[in-house]
Amino acid sequence: MRLTVKQAAEKAQVSRSLVYGLLRTGRLKALRIGVRGRGKWLIEVEELDAFLESCRAAGPPPAARPPLKHLR
Repeated sequence: MRLTVKQAAEKAQVSRSLVYGLLRTGRLKALRIGVRGRGKWLIEVEELDAFLESCRAAGPPPAARPPLKHLR
């Protein structure tokens, strides 16, 4: 099944502009229908799911470092 950019953004709970950015940089793979900026992107559900899973696999960000004390 293929999704439009709007549908993919809704499924991933992100903005359409973020999805377009991921498509432009090649981080998210899709099929482009049309030429010269006119047309649409079609994203395979499996590709979107794989991308989202790769984002989850990174894990939580490292814990913040504790503040340092100044010595006198």
